[in-house]
Amino acid sequence: MAPDVYFRVIFGLVAVIGLIGVAAFIARKIGLGTTPSFGGRKRRLAITETLPLDARRRLLIVRCDDREHLIILGAQSETVVGNDFDAATLADETPTTAHRNPFAELRHAFGGQRTEQSEADRSAA
Repeated sequence: MAPDVYFRVIFGLVAVIGLIGVAAFIARKIGLGTTPSFGGRKRRLAITETLPLDARRRLLIVRCDDREHLIILGAQSETVVGNDFDAATLADETPTTAHRNPFAELRHAFGGQRTEQSEADRSAA
C-alpha cells in the first residue's frame, strides 16, 4: 500500500476519536453525564458551590436533604468547617444593617462628595 493510504487511515482514526471526545465533553457540560434517578425521586446529595482556595485546597458547599455543609478539601485531608446550615435560610438572608463607609467622612472633609451615608450619619450631620 502507498504511504498516503496509511496517512488517511491514521488521520481518520484520530479525527473520529477526537469527535467522540468533543461529544463526550459537550454531553458532560449540559448534564447528560449523570445517571437519572429512578422512580422520579429527588436527588439527595449535590455540590452547591465550589471555591478554589489555593493550588491544593478548595472550599465546597454540599447539600444533603435540604441542609448544607461547608467542607475544605485538601490534597491529603478533608475538614468540615460548618454543619447543618439550612439551605433555605441561608439563601434568604439579607443584611439588616447598612455598613458605614469609614472613609466617607474623611473624603468629605477634603472636599469630596458624600456618596454613601446611612440614616444615622445623615441625622448626626
